[in-house]
Amino acid sequence: MYAALKGDELSRVKDIADAYNISKAHLVKCVHQLGQWGYLDNYRGRNGGFKLAKLPGEISVGEILRKTEDGFDLVECFVPATSTCPLTGLCDLSLTFKRALKAFLDVVDEVTVEDLIAGRRDLIEALNLTKQDANNLGTS
Repeated sequence: MYAALKGDELSRVKDIADAYNISKAHLVKCVHQLGQWGYLDNYRGRNGGFKLAKLPGEISVGEILRKTEDGFDLVECFVPATSTCPLTGLCDLSLTFKRALKAFLDVVDEVTVEDLIAGRRDLIEALNLTKQDANNLGTS
């Protein structure tokens, strides 16, 4: 979202880590991986940083979620090969969880990064971005 709000201007890991109050070391790994997957263009060096490699409207939240999470096994019985539950295959609770997970993924698949920032000038202030960033809003 941060990079989308910045438009063509480069974002820096330190700025995002500070804005979201998250680990810079972890964010470096995330930025690197998102670059490897083609979502970010990463630039090294003193004046380096990164920006979105795709338009915000082309990046589905569900797509990113699936790439960044190891799996969605909400309960042990989602993996029959390793399940020790005596009710595997009999229990309606696992079917309910599977339906709920499908519904969740269907929703996040419909949402793009553009949807998350569209018209959200309040995000600019909350993330301590500049007035220039507010001008980028909606032009990406």
